[in-house]
Order: sequence, then structure tokens, then C-alpha cells
Amino acid sequence: MPFGSIKLRAGVSGDWTPTLNEAGSSQSQLIRFRDSLAQKYGGWKRFYPFALAGIPRDMHAWQDLNGTNHLAVGTTVGIDVITGINLTTITPQTIISNFAPNFSTVINTKTVTVVDPNISNVTTFDSVFFNTPVSVGGIILSGLYPIASITGTHSYTITAAVNATATVNNGGAVPVFSTVLNSAVVGVLLNNHGMIVGDIIALSIPTTGNGVTIEGAYPATTITDANNFQIQISVQATGTGSFSMNGGNAQFVYYINLGPPATGAGYGTGGYGSGSYGTGTVPASQTGTEITATDWTSDNWGQLLLACPQNGGVYSFDPTGGFTNAGLISSAPPFNGGIFVNMGLQMLICWATTQMEGLGLQQDPLLVKWSTDGDFTVFTPLATNQAGSFRLSNGSAIRGGLAATNQNLLWTDLDLWAMGYIGFPLVFSFNIIGAGAGLISSHAALKLRGNLYWMGPSNFYAYDSGGVHVIPCPVWDFVFQNLNTGSDVNGRPYVFNVRAMPNTPFNEAGWEFPSAASVNGENDSYVKFNITEPGAPWDYGALPRSAWIDQTVLGPPVGATPTGIIYQHETSPDADGQPITASFTTGEFYIAEGEEYAFIDRIIPDFKWGTFAGSQGAQVQISFNVMDYPDGTPTVYGPYVMTSTTQYLTVRFRGALMSITVSSSDVGSFWRLGRVRYRFSPCGRR
Repeated sequence: MPFGSIKLRAGVSGDWTPTLNEAGSSQSQLIRFRDSLAQKYGGWKRFYPFALAGIPRDMHAWQDLNGTNHLAVGTTVGIDVITGINLTTITPQTIISNFAPNFSTVINTKTVTVVDPNISNVTTFDSVFFNTPVSVGGIILSGLYPIASITGTHSYTITAAVNATATVNNGGAVPVFSTVLNSAVVGVLLNNHGMIVGDIIALSIPTTGNGVTIEGAYPATTITDANNFQIQISVQATGTGSFSMNGGNAQFVYYINLGPPATGAGYGTGGYGSGSYGTGTVPASQTGTEITATDWTSDNWGQLLLACPQNGGVYSFDPTGGFTNAGLISSAPPFNGGIFVNMGLQMLICWATTQMEGLGLQQDPLLVKWSTDGDFTVFTPLATNQAGSFRLSNGSAIRGGLAATNQNLLWTDLDLWAMGYIGFPLVFSFNIIGAGAGLISSHAALKLRGNLYWMGPSNFYAYDSGGVHVIPCPVWDFVFQNLNTGSDVNGRPYVFNVRAMPNTPFNEAGWEFPSAASVNGENDSYVKFNITEPGAPWDYGALPRSAWIDQTVLGPPVGATPTGIIYQHETSPDADGQPITASFTTGEFYIAEGEEYAFIDRIIPDFKWGTFAGSQGAQVQISFNVMDYPDGTPTVYGPYVMTSTTQYLTVRFRGALMSITVSSSDVGSFWRLGRVRYRFSPCGRR
């Protein structure tokens, strides 16, 4: 009886029909390809022994100046730093305060004193954001201010942008809205508003009166006088009258940075002896409520961690600085889609960031801002620095960005933009280099071996020496016909959970995504390909990972599950001490030729049964799926167990075509498949 053989083609093709894919693989789970041969995927161990609170969305590894390694993990309930076996929660804290306006100014100075009965012992490490514009002493207070000094338990000072034109004690007012029956025009009373026609007033707190709710950003349509202007809303009022924003109260958001003992609480900060010198103790600093976030982006500036909750501010944390949580960078934009650091130029890049055109701040999804070189706290453009901003002209929102070789890259939902450094005064040029090659989520792009790869809404892309191009994907159906395109209760699309999955040690570019079977929209599936193997073979499978980072100072890649477990990959042949179930199924190939049926009675294995210096004790199960017609219902023979001592398998089956399923589920093993040989004899026609 003659022997037949088949050497499998590297890669999985879920898009081809099984018979067309005769020498390839049609299904896979936790395998990879090396030297064009299928082998078991690498295993993982716990990086940190306990589950973190919340769903991990972002991770960043870095090393401080003492040579200590850290891993920051941004989750849906905060941000943690893992250092060795220790975990420190550094989640920023905030307080929302509503109080009757109580502001004092001194003519020809910028100092404004604030009295807020809802806070106790804020510090000069803290900042305050005005959710309501406030008019006092001839100036308008709006936006974000660092606390300049402490004047009492419930009072402090901030520094306005301009000098006050009057001295005021314990005053101030928020906007007052006036409506007219059956009119969509609303009058706004705000003394010394400084608006011109077309300027925007951003009103972040919903205020309802006379049948209308005023919330959002509105351009000034008419300037009545120095104290009054008009806006137009989308509905008509049901009555005539006036009402104050937020019921007449000021609303502040305090950003609390917990750290060393409060400064400025001794001599000269009120009555003699009211501070720390007089009492012998330092008053307890104000604490707040930890923020939550749907996503994070993070990077490091030297030994400092910089982190940004999606649509929030930029926070910094020095692991050696004595602070117990991340503190807001009050001079950086307060609302951002995300951040990254260009270390070559030493600039902090903020995308989908904040603009101010009139009163209040609003987030512009297409705006990018950058700090001056060498200082991530300076964002105000001057003739003496390189800070600046630019609004992209195409797309609906910036989806993500990263620093690449010699340029920064920004992805919108539609295109890829290059942000190239050209020096002062424009600093950067902006050009579309990948039309139609948008990004599906903020973490869907990766760098690997000098090239970039990313997942878009309907294709995978590469940016290499040949420019930007679509990557042929033979498992396109498994990804894009299987993608969960739903949204959560807040309208956030599940595809925003997609995460790039680079694995430098094995030259793999991969992505985690939520499949149609994921009822909560969390990532449960992966797809990847090897960029250095001939033909760049793809494979896919199930693996829940909600965050991922490539090889770093911590060693091999680190992945996090939606349940908060942090694993380090490629560190074990097993899945945290449990067996990995690895498998693949070939395409359907003819046993003999043409219309001949064949009878098979012997299978000869061809495997590597372990790693080079490891145990050769792998146990592999092999099954034969035999059928009479292409894509017919198979009769399954097996699984048969094979080990390094198995010389051959004795089998008995008859058919025209077959596919082979190879799998393993033992602990501590590794295998790699070579050529499959079988003994057969023709036994008639169909």
C-alpha cells in the first residue's frame, strides 16, 4: 500500500472554502506558526496575585531613576501602580461643590479670594474647575485654576487671567437667562462678559426654566451691551421670565492631590497662630471621591507617569515623590481624548482636546495640542516656546495617536495623519498619509519591528516602507463578520474595547476584540499574524484580554483580563498553572486523486514533542474527519493519543476527503507539527 503525505501550509484561512483550503488550516485556538509549522501557543503566569478592581483598559510599564520597575493599570474604577508584589492605588480624587457665590477681588490685582463652606483645608497642590462662569470685580472667572494660597479652613485664593477693575467683598454672580414666550432666543446676563458675536459660551450644567433646558456650547448671536448678550437654543420657550444658572449657585470641581504636608498654612495665612506653627499640628487635607473612567491612555516622562482618563485631564505621578495619588496638571488641557509623549522632541501631545473661544471650555474631537519642548506643563503658545495646536480638517473625531520614528501619527475615524516636526514657528505640519485608513479604537494601533499596524472599522492596515496599505487578511470573516457592533447603556460602542496585541519575541501583530458572542461587549477573541514568517500566516481563537502591552522593562508581554487579572505571557507552557487547550483543524484534502475512494490503515506522526532543552513528554490528540463529498458531514475517527513513543497509529476508515484536527490539553507541554503521512489504498469510485 502506498503512503500519502501532506505538509500543511502555514496560516489559517477562515474565508476560503474547506476544500479550497486543503493544505491549510480552517480553524485554530491558541496556536502560532514558526518556520511555517504549527505549534502550541505560549502560556502565562500571574504578574500580580490578586484581581484588580474594575476592568483594565490601559497599561504602561516604566522604570524610575532608582532602577525600580512599575506597571500602571488604568481601569474603569481608577488607576493602580504595581511595583513588585505591591499595589498602590493612585486614582485621582475630585469633589463637586455647589455654594452661594462668595468671591472677593482687589482693584488692579489678579488675586481672587474664594470662600467655599463645602471644603476643608484644600492645599496648593489642588486645582479648581469652574463649571459655572462667575462675574466678579469686573472680570469673568471660567475654566481651570490652580489654588495659589490658603487663607483659611474654607477659603483660598486663585489667580485670574486679568486684573480686577473693582474691589468686591463676598460677591459674584453666575449667568442669568431670560426667555420670551414662543421664542428660541435666550438673553444672558453676565456683567463684563467680554463676548463678541460668534464667541462660544460653554454651559456644562443643565439649567431648566420656562420650558427649556440650557446645556452645551452656544455662540453669541447678538451683543446687547457690556453685561448682556443673546444665544439661540433649539426649542421655543413656553414662558417669559428669568432664571439663574444652577439655581444661582456656583459649581466647582476640585481636583485633590494628596501628598506631603500642606504648605502655606503657617505665619501670615490668617490670624497669627491659626496655621501649623500655632497649633503644632498640620490640619488634615481635604480628600475627595476617586474618579472613574471608561478608558485611559498613559505614557511616561522620565520617571514620571502621565495618565489621562478618556475625556478628562492629564495627571502626573512620581513614584518617588511622596504623593499618594496622581495630581492634575492644571496647565494642561482639562478635557482630552488621550495623550502620548514624543520623547525625541520631549513634548506632551493631547488629542481630541480642549478649546476656549469665549467663555468656558469645550472639547473639540478633532483638535490636537502639544506642550513646549522639555516642559509638559507649558501649553500656552508664545514667541519664546514651541507649544501650539492644530485642528484636523477631515473626519469626525481623533481616535488615537502615537509617536513613531521621526514623526507623530494621529488617526481619526477615517484617515491616518502624519504630524511631522518642521520647527518654529509652525512647529508641526499635518498631512493625510492614509486616506480611508482610520482607527477603530484608541488602543488598536501597534509598533513592531519598525513598522506600524492597526485595525480599522473594516480592515487591517500597515504603514511601512511601502506607505500605508491594507493587509490581506484570510480570517477577515472571523473578525469583521463576527464583531460585536453594539453599545453599552451609555452609548459607548463595544468596538472601542478593541486592543492591539503586539508580541515582539514572536514577531506577532495581533488584536483582541469583542465577538458577537460577547454579551457584555468585552474582548473575548483574538486574531494575529506573524510579520516575519513567509506569507505572514494568520491564526485566531478565544482569549479574553481587555488590555495588553508588548515586551518592556518588565520582560515579555503583559495582558489583563476583563475580570482584573494581570498575566505575564510567554512565561510558561500553561495557563496560570492550568492546561492550555490548543488546537487546529486543517482544510479538506482528497486522500487519493479524482473520484477515487481510499482506505487508510496507518498514520505516522511527525512532531517535536517538547522544547529544545525541556521535557519531550507532550501528549497530542489527533482526529480524522472523513467525508465523501466536499463540505459533507464528516465521520470523526478519534481522538487518538500520540506521544514521542508512538511509532504509528493503526486506524481503519474509508472516504474521499478528510481533514485533521490536532489538539492538546496537558500540563507543561510543547509541540510542533511537521508532515502528516498516511498509508492508503484505492477502493473504488463514487
